[in-house]
Amino acid sequence: MKKIFVLLVAVSFLAVAGFAFAAPKAPAETLMLKAEKMKKPPVPFKHVTHAKIECSKCHHTWKGEGTPKGCGTCHKDKKEGKKLSFKNAAHKNCRGCHRTMKKAGEKTGPSKCSACHKK
Repeated sequence: MKKIFVLLVAVSFLAVAGFAFAAPKAPAETLMLKAEKMKKPPVPFKHVTHAKIECSKCHHTWKGEGTPKGCGTCHKDKKEGKKLSFKNAAHKNCRGCHRTMKKAGEKTGPSKCSACHKK
């Protein structure tokens, strides 16, 4: 009877541990967006503020499985083939979205260099 109990506890532990490690991790509250050879200061990015946006809007290659990769995984410092450089991808996606929202009269984040790249 003891062996069965120990076996059940071990199986239960492994099942719970498996789900815990397989579940996508919540993103850090604030990330610093930074390219390797960036001349300006890194940009703080708050996931909490952007929670209303569909994840695939920024993580456009993510299929909803596992943890989405950051921009720098695909967008390197230099343009590669059809992929934008990290700088151009961030400016197009982030600044572009902020400018579009501003034109629509919606509350949005900054779109000027010094407002994002704070010293």
